[in-house]
Amino acid sequence: MARNKISDILERHYRYFIIGGVFLVLIIILVVFLLTRKGNDKEDAGAAGAQTSTVEVPKDKYEVNAYPNVNSLMETYYTAMMNGDTDTIASVCDVLSDAERFRMEEKAKYYQSADDFVVYTKKGYRENSYFVLVTFDILYSGAATPAPSLDSTYVCTNESGALYVNKSDLSEEEQAYLLELTVQADVEELIDKVNVDYNKAIEEDPNLAQVLADIDTEVSRTVKERLSEQQRLEAEAAAQEEAAAQAAAQAASATQVRTTANVNVRSSPSTDASALGKTNTGDTFTRYEAMDNGWSKIDYNGTEAYIKSDYLEEVQSAESTAPADGTGAETVKVKSGAGTINIRSSASTSDSSNKIGSAHGGDSFELVERLDGWCKIIYNGQEAYISSDFVE
Repeated sequence: MARNKISDILERHYRYFIIGGVFLVLIIILVVFLLTRKGNDKEDAGAAGAQTSTVEVPKDKYEVNAYPNVNSLMETYYTAMMNGDTDTIASVCDVLSDAERFRMEEKAKYYQSADDFVVYTKKGYRENSYFVLVTFDILYSGAATPAPSLDSTYVCTNESGALYVNKSDLSEEEQAYLLELTVQADVEELIDKVNVDYNKAIEEDPNLAQVLADIDTEVSRTVKERLSEQQRLEAEAAAQEEAAAQAAAQAASATQVRTTANVNVRSSPSTDASALGKTNTGDTFTRYEAMDNGWSKIDYNGTEAYIKSDYLEEVQSAESTAPADGTGAETVKVKSGAGTINIRSSASTSDSSNKIGSAHGGDSFELVERLDGWCKIIYNGQEAYISSDFVE
């Protein structure tokens, strides 16, 4: 595939200085590179023939200001170019790269005025398309004389019938067609005329060439810096997006846990890791992961930290213990200030081995039934018992 501008096709066959930036202000030293040239050199002839369009290329001379809709599009395009209005430029182009957008914005800082626009058109490769050349005089900051300029665009028609500036890649057939247009005699004569006018401007204002060279150097430097900064910002945004996605995934799998003893909070899942602090029995934390190595990753004051899983139990709440069928079963709530209350597998305090968990003031559980001095509740999906003395 070819690069994305008609100017790139011109570049292969003419030497020039891009002193108008995005505008092709051309100093052209014409190189004889006619694809239809004849000779006895078979290798050259074969190479030329390979680049010649198989579609018949019209030999008609260009038309001048012949299509009002094309002129209107060019007026919109170049007015926006002069003002550095790349949003408008993007609206009339099929694509606009960041590098080209930045260059247009930076070059616009040096434009003073532009006059004498003339639009030349030839029939393009596609249906209802145009190879367009635009000539104009542009005055830059720091110069006393306007620079005669020439720009080339490829204007096409979209499915809705609207014209747009085509900056997309071109097929080999399409670029060969357009290349043949650029080497037709009338186009070469127009390019030569701009070249002659430019040389006259340089004679009148010897400072012009240096002003344009300095502008191009400064614009290239600034565009490079902007592209580098944009890449940095995009990398940061991608990293932040990935971190947010990871945090969301952690939050989705997070559970509330409570410590069953005073235990160290460590910076990594190892007893050799530095201690970030020490918990009190009954402290609650958000657990992101119960790891296979016996540790739990938790949130500790906004920082990821680790506690041995043996010293953690899941916190039961009215929401988590509510029946799935939504029947609104009765719940019981541990009295505020009750401290740590044992949850047992049987309604007895005589068997120390029947302790299966603990509760704290404010914890709620689904009530199965009330017994003499006990409440049968649902704890971690199974029936358990808690003393009635400590529930509301």
